[in-house]
Amino acid sequence: MLAIPAGQIDVVLPVPVLEPLSLAPPHFAGLLRYHGRLVPVLDVSVLQGQAPCRPIISTRIILVRSAGPALGLLVEQAMEMMDLRGPQVLPNELLAKNRDWLAPEIFDTELGLVQSIRWQALLTPELQAMVVEEG
Repeated sequence: MLAIPAGQIDVVLPVPVLEPLSLAPPHFAGLLRYHGRLVPVLDVSVLQGQAPCRPIISTRIILVRSAGPALGLLVEQAMEMMDLRGPQVLPNELLAKNRDWLAPEIFDTELGLVQSIRWQALLTPELQAMVVEEG
């Protein structure tokens, strides 16, 4: 399971039809039209090396707060908020290579281990350029 601090979340939305984007990487789910702007949406399951998110009732788009470009994260099982305290920090050798969006903080909860993410690392200049070119 993954965690985003609540203060960094703008809104959690049901999944509408997303606009495809030509030549997008596999983890790019599409563009969301939200309040007059185009928001890139990334599939977190694909980023983790898994199958794309399924269209089930608990699948949601999490729009994160950003002073710059907006970003949406497509996730399954977005069903609850938790008060996470006392993280343990994983040593660098246990962190996944090429996944700098995964933070080293991990929490042990009654539902299992929860790892923090750094969504800002996902908003790459390449992704921003794709949105500008297509939009």
